Amino acid sequence: MITVLLAMIRNEFRREFAHPISVVFFLLLPLLFTAAVGAGLGDVSGDESPEEYRAQLYVKTGDEGALADAFLQALREVNLTVHVAPTLPEDTFGLEIPAGFSTRLQSGEPVTVTLHTLPVESASQAVEQYVRAAAGRLGGIAQIADLGSAHAEGLRVVTTPEEQRAFYEEVFARTLEASQDPPAVVEVRWPDAVKAADAPAAMASGTEQASAGQLVTWVQITLLGAAEVLVDERLRGTMKRLLVTPAGRATILSGKLLARLMLGLVQMTLLLGGGALIFGVRWGEQPLATALVSVAFALATVGLGMLVATFVRTRGQASSVVVGMAMALAALGGAWYPLEVTPPLYRQIASVLPSTWAMRAYTDLLARGATVADVLPSVAVLLGFGVLFTVVGIWRFQWYE
Repeated sequence: MITVLLAMIRNEFRREFAHPISVVFFLLLPLLFTAAVGAGLGDVSGDESPEEYRAQLYVKTGDEGALADAFLQALREVNLTVHVAPTLPEDTFGLEIPAGFSTRLQSGEPVTVTLHTLPVESASQAVEQYVRAAAGRLGGIAQIADLGSAHAEGLRVVTTPEEQRAFYEEVFARTLEASQDPPAVVEVRWPDAVKAADAPAAMASGTEQASAGQLVTWVQITLLGAAEVLVDERLRGTMKRLLVTPAGRATILSGKLLARLMLGLVQMTLLLGGGALIFGVRWGEQPLATALVSVAFALATVGLGMLVATFVRTRGQASSVVVGMAMALAALGGAWYPLEVTPPLYRQIASVLPSTWAMRAYTDLLARGATVADVLPSVAVLLGFGVLFTVVGIWRFQWYE
């Protein structure tokens, strides 16, 4: 039996690589697509740290005093990117600081700044709150400085208008600096029965997503190719002859599937190594976990290939179904884009696909440092797919001619 299985494996490898062009589809194209897709997914998947969103605010100021400058600084510290301009654009947020702003604040008079918002913009309310927060902070500091200046004048620490102005500005500057690190902070506590939602899971980088995704895509074509092999054997009549040999139906079918499984595992190994050596993907941190996921995914997919063979009748149908199914499973299972960017409902629906579980496990390994224990649920689901596809395929294979 072992001799028969080894012979089938050798024949399958010879047939797969009978033409040099086979190497292109087996290894070179997957690596080229990995490079191209990785470059395209760089911004989506997080090759670079995302920048914090800061609303753009254009400011037209008629005052050049110290308090106007302090107001601009306060605006910058509340998540606004401030652009001082002679005129305000009509298509963005704008703020007008009137002339005499610093003088009126210093004398304790109320002063009004004008904010021009965009009602159709979702950030309008946030920008308004930012400006109010900066204005409130500045107004409170101005009152403290005014009270301090009045007290110093009453104690005759300052006697001239110049000394009073200088004292006011010094108190204002010190208070402004101190307010950046307030002594009282707020700590939010939830009731024991309430649990805050977990932070969003880390995403794989563009290169990592592409390496895992292209592995899943191209290896599926190889493994689902079991359907093409079985259909070809049936149409050429060799399958019928093999089934009547002493080797038996189980041995023949096992040999065909094992040969295709070995091809898929060899391709996986090459693509994993290529991803690590060429693109710097960190596949080696949990080698046992990576191996378990890969073998489970290969078993599930080759079982699906055998099941597909029992439904198609011609070589053309087999080839079209294999390529079309591989591409569809890859696209829907998150091999071409991160599953993290899809709605929760979509992720639940996509859970019926083995490619989804493979991509989840690979992403956990690459982006979240998953261990063997962490990927075991995905491995179990993939093995479950493999058992289901294989059992149904064997049942249908009883009537396979």
